[in-house]
Formats: sequence, C-alpha cells, structure tokens
Amino acid sequence: MCGIVGAIGNLDYKTYLTSGLKKLDYRGYDSAGLAFWNKGKISLYRAVGSVENLASIVPDGHAGTAGIAHTRWATHGGVTVENAHPQRSWDKKVYLVHNGVIDNYKELKEWLSGMGCQFRSDTDTEVIASVIAYFLQEGETPLDAIRKAMEKLDGSYALAILFTGQEGLYFAKNKSPLVLGRGDTRINCLASDYAPILDYCSNFAALDDGTYGYMTENSIVAYRNGKNLALRFASKDKEDYVYDLAGYPHFMMKEIHEGAHVVRKNVETYFDREKKVYLFDPQLLASLKAADEVVFLGCGSSHYSSEAAAAYFNRHGLRATSYIASEWIHGVYPHLKNPYYVLISQSGETADLISCLDMMEKGTKTLGIVNAKDSTIARRSGHVLYIGAGLEVAVASTKSFLGQMALMMLLCGAVNGDTSVPDSLLEAAKAVDDVVGRRADIDAIAEGIVEVHDAFFVGRGMDFFAGEESSLKLKEISYVHSESYPGGELKHGPIALIEEGTPVFAFVGNPEISKQIRSNVEELKARGAVAYIVSSESCAKEGDAFVYRYVEGDFAPYPEVAFGQLLSYYLSLRRGLNVDKPRNLAKSVTVN
Repeated sequence: MCGIVGAIGNLDYKTYLTSGLKKLDYRGYDSAGLAFWNKGKISLYRAVGSVENLASIVPDGHAGTAGIAHTRWATHGGVTVENAHPQRSWDKKVYLVHNGVIDNYKELKEWLSGMGCQFRSDTDTEVIASVIAYFLQEGETPLDAIRKAMEKLDGSYALAILFTGQEGLYFAKNKSPLVLGRGDTRINCLASDYAPILDYCSNFAALDDGTYGYMTENSIVAYRNGKNLALRFASKDKEDYVYDLAGYPHFMMKEIHEGAHVVRKNVETYFDREKKVYLFDPQLLASLKAADEVVFLGCGSSHYSSEAAAAYFNRHGLRATSYIASEWIHGVYPHLKNPYYVLISQSGETADLISCLDMMEKGTKTLGIVNAKDSTIARRSGHVLYIGAGLEVAVASTKSFLGQMALMMLLCGAVNGDTSVPDSLLEAAKAVDDVVGRRADIDAIAEGIVEVHDAFFVGRGMDFFAGEESSLKLKEISYVHSESYPGGELKHGPIALIEEGTPVFAFVGNPEISKQIRSNVEELKARGAVAYIVSSESCAKEGDAFVYRYVEGDFAPYPEVAFGQLLSYYLSLRRGLNVDKPRNLAKSVTVN
C-alpha cells in the first residue's frame, strides 16, 4: 500500500518521478504528490486522483538535484490535497513521503501540539515530519534527528526525506519495503520496489528494519542503531519487472493470459522432466515430511490458494491446515510440537504474514512462497521458493494465484515422490489456455448478469476452492456481492439467500462427486436460481453453460479459476468500472 520513489542527481524530476509513480500506482491511487530540491528551495506539488492529475499541475523544465514522490492509499484522513504526500513539518524544514502506519501518532501529535506545533492534515505522516523537525530545532543533525524520531515511532514506515537547506536524500525503514539503487552516472535512487528505478540503476539493496541513512549523487551511507552499516548490493533481471501492456487493453487481461505460462514455468523450474526428478532442496523436503503438520498462512487470494494446497496435501497423506494470517496472529491455532509453516504472499511484504514471522519462536521452520525476490518474507524465511510470475500490476491477483497452487502441488509431489504431478499440471495449463481462448463465451455470460446485485459459487472438493477465489474476484473487480459455499452446506442455511433470478455458478470438475453437486444445483433452481454449470469434459452434460478441456479432478481449479477471473473481468468492463484498480484496494497490503 502506497508507493514511494525518489532520487538524487541531475534528472528531469517531473518525468522521473511521475513515470516512477505510474509503475507503483497499483500500490495506491487515491492521490499523488512530489517534491524536489534545488538550491535550498523545495517545490511541492500534490493532487487528488491519478498520477496524470499530478503531472498536469507540475510545470515542465524545472531543474532539480533531488526529489521524492508518493502515490497514496489512504489510511489516516480522507482523500484530499491536504492529506496527500509529501507532507511537511510545521516549520517547512522537513518534507517526506511515507509508506506504513504509525500506531502512536495521536500521542505524538498531542505532545507536539502542546509545544505549539500546528498541523494541516489528518495524516500520521505529517506527525513524523514534525517529530524530526522537533529534534532539528533541538540542535540535532538530520541523521540524528531521524534516529531519535525512529526511537519515538511505533509502527511501520518507509520514509524518503528532504531537508530545506541540506543536500542529500535521506531514508529510514521499519516493517515497510524500501529498496535503494546505485546508478552508473552520478545518480542514486530509492523506491518501494525495483520497477521504477531499474532503468536508472544497476545494483540494488533491499533494506532491513531499523535502517536509516542518506544518499548523495556519488554515495550511499546507511546506519542501524547508530552504527555504520555495510549494505549488500546486487543486480536485478529487468525481465522480472516488465511494465508493459504488450497490446492488451488492461493489465488484468494480460496477466490472465500469462497464467498458463506461469504454471509451466513452475514445472520447468522445479522438475527435471528428462531425469524425472524434483529440484527442491532435499533438506526442505525432509523437514516437510517430518513435520507433525504443514501449516499454510496467507491472506486474500493467497489464503484461498493455500486452502486448496492444504486439501491437496491431506488428500495425498500429508497432514496440513490453512489459516488466515490476520487471524492466526490472534492465537486461533493449536500449539504443535513440530510444525512447518508455509507463508504465501505475492508481494512478499504482506504485513499480517510478517507479523506471523515476528510471533514465531526462534528455530521455527518456515518456508516463504513469494513472487517478489528479496522481499521481507523471502529474506526472513528459513527457505524461500519463487513462483516466477514476473511483475503483476493489476490489483486483483490472477497469474500469481495459479503459480502459487502449482508450486505447492509440486512440493507435495516431491515430498511423496509422485512424479506424475508435473504432467498433470501441464495438462491443467492447456486447459487454462483453452478457457482463455474462449473468453468471448464468458463475456456473453457476463452480459446476461450485468444488472445483478448478488451471485453465488458452489462446488465440492477441490472445486469449492476454485469457487472461493472466483467469488473473491467478482467482489473485487465488479463490486457484486458474491459468496461461495460447499454444495453440501447449502441446506444448512445459505439456501435461504436464493431469490428468483439469483445467478449461481457451479463448478463440476470431478466425476466422483458430480452427481452430488448437480443435485445441489437442482435444489437451487427449484428456489428460483439461474444456474450456470461450468464443467470438465469428463463431467459435462447437455445444457451446461461452459465446458472446459478435461483435467484430473484435483487439477480442475486451474481452468475453473481462469473462468472466474474472466467472468469478473468482463462483468467489470460491462459495468463501466476500473478493471486494474478497483476501489478501496491496493496490490501490496503492507499495513495490518
């Protein structure tokens, strides 16, 4: 949530900062702002709405030697220019942008107000700027003022800071992502992730919590606990961060098309098809096999993919459970003697999952399954596996979800020594391609439900998990109230919600239980529901709304989820909504 970009050096800061923000606007897009420093003066521009709105008010040709910018997802205060970042201290000595949440900002605001400090915004960010300014007035250097401010701040923050009258771009980081980039030509950069700065820098360092420092055009200096810190810089592959629609109308459609490729890539990465051997670390597999229970933790789509994975593990003799990370934090879990925790996150920066890591005892065995390299979860987990989906820009996860499921199923196959899993996944990828190739048929279904207010997904076994994720997509993208239920649970309460004309999507992918779910569908139709049966060729019957290419029952969620993604996409378009940037949501949830 929220995106930061900054740099120091000789740049066209309007172009650099606004283009950088566009590559981060999946992180937040209710307002945007920038500030740049030149000859002791800081120019500030802020606007409500898109980065384009910001760019329209920034004059061309402004020279600058350092700049910071921000795209906001509101946490404190409404969507106004006054609440947009950068925020500045009451004395206009400190300008900063902030990603995260300060838990004790009210206490700090009260403390500062008692000394005559006046605030212009409702944000916790303005409080940070004013705390730093307070220590400057006490005679501290900018670095010491930042250090002392950090000692007072409770919560999460990534900060990029400019000081009036002081050269240098300053930074600080705790529990929110911030990366530094070292340029080749007297330019150094920072950002919330690598995408905005890849074209300007050749080596990068992801900061650990508690780090602060400054950069000039020739150097980067970092500290922790008052001591100089040696940063570890490494190069990055630009192909992992390609920000290009490639001819597609929206990023969501592009990423749906890439789903099958991500499944195949996981097979190629983690299985040698010629030798018929898995390529996972043997120590990881041994630990998973020896665990009393494999515990999956995730949020949103990652939770639903982990539910499917846990069911798959259990079906194949490995005890596993899945928990919503934000609830696991509060103790809704059994205390196990020898658990193995698997944390699933597209961004690798999900705050609730990082809180889970904070709570785990030293020595706890953990595996991070993430998409973003060098992310916090990747660095802090005992083992890490990457789904290799590349940059996912649309807020709603699509290709990452399929990649997560594929990787976890491969992991199960490796623990069990089942070498048939990769071939089954490749067949599932073909089925996904088949669904995407028939997207016009799904658009026609969306056209028929464009006015609905409620929808339901039902399924049994693995099909139910596909329904959960499809229901989430419908909520996220089209703003239709949607629920998902196991077919057998309908009679235990949810069937009371069915009214005349209610659309119900039933996934039927397993011949062993197709009779039961079809019986449930008849019960729903008898109460007025309009049923759309989405079935595998092995289960198909005349009158089914959509029949997809045959896959084994355990792998039916792949084409079924692709159907749900496309249904949500087309329904959103037909309702005139923003497909890539749904309201109230952000791609990377970095606050609890």
